[in-house]
Amino acid sequence: MVGLDIIHAAASEKDEGRAAKARLDQTVMYGLRHAFLNLEVTGWWFSMGLWDKERVPPMRFQDACKALVEKVTSHLHITSTSHILDVGFGCGDQDVYMAQLHKPARITGITIEPIQHHAAQDLVKRTPTPGTDINLYVADASKLPQFLESTPDLFASSTPSSDRLFSHVISIDSAYHYNTRAAFLKNAAQVLAPNTGRLALSDMILAKPAPTSGFGLSIFKAVFSAMEVPSVNMKMIDEYRQDLIDAGFVDIEIECIEERVFSGLAIHVENQISRFGGMVGPSVKWTYLALAKVLWWLDRSKWLHSIVVKARNGPRPS
Repeated sequence: MVGLDIIHAAASEKDEGRAAKARLDQTVMYGLRHAFLNLEVTGWWFSMGLWDKERVPPMRFQDACKALVEKVTSHLHITSTSHILDVGFGCGDQDVYMAQLHKPARITGITIEPIQHHAAQDLVKRTPTPGTDINLYVADASKLPQFLESTPDLFASSTPSSDRLFSHVISIDSAYHYNTRAAFLKNAAQVLAPNTGRLALSDMILAKPAPTSGFGLSIFKAVFSAMEVPSVNMKMIDEYRQDLIDAGFVDIEIECIEERVFSGLAIHVENQISRFGGMVGPSVKWTYLALAKVLWWLDRSKWLHSIVVKARNGPRPS
């Protein structure tokens, strides 16, 4: 598993620590080197997931991520002729799962991260998805119309230019990173079929008003900057709905799901630390310890909504 740093002992970089580790190396035949032989990668899923905390045995991370995909993509009228644009596809697991779940004709995915694109390409090559053609690209979510224009092979050559549009635009746990999300929504409407095209997102918004001045505003901006989330994206639900309307969407549905997100992921992170804490480098361990604390704080403070958004594209402006 990428990120695991197998070690014999938690020796520091001080001289005493290095000497202690050297003595251990001389007396231990194998240590934990064999852990490498037991690692099994079952996916590179990366979202907050949708958790059922009452389930026994507890949900695996992959199952929670799949549950979120099912939630976002349900009731979207995905058929064997659909062409889905997945914006922010992670490492491709969600696209393979969508193909298995709904069997659309095509899934086109874009990501801004080349290393995730590489991992996703490898997954798609070795995973059969009968009936669904998956094509993945490195592209910018804020430039969807330009991506469409610069990639003519997204559609069959016989397709009239006026019909070279997607049936669905989906973005799972990603849209809050876009600079800006409001611009992304307008761009999504431009590349969706008018009247029938569907938008579906899992996203995050404010549950309480943001500070408007002073120290509180500075902290607010600093926190979201650290999360690589433009603070302008953090809006209340009515503002978010208005952004969708301004972009041209109708039949808008917004469902809050945070009760099944923050605490479930926090519990999973803590369980992973308990299982693997002695086998990973300190920086990895402390990063995830901090993440667990933030997730618990979000769960208890009720400061953010985790939401699922669904909408239909309206008619083209005259």
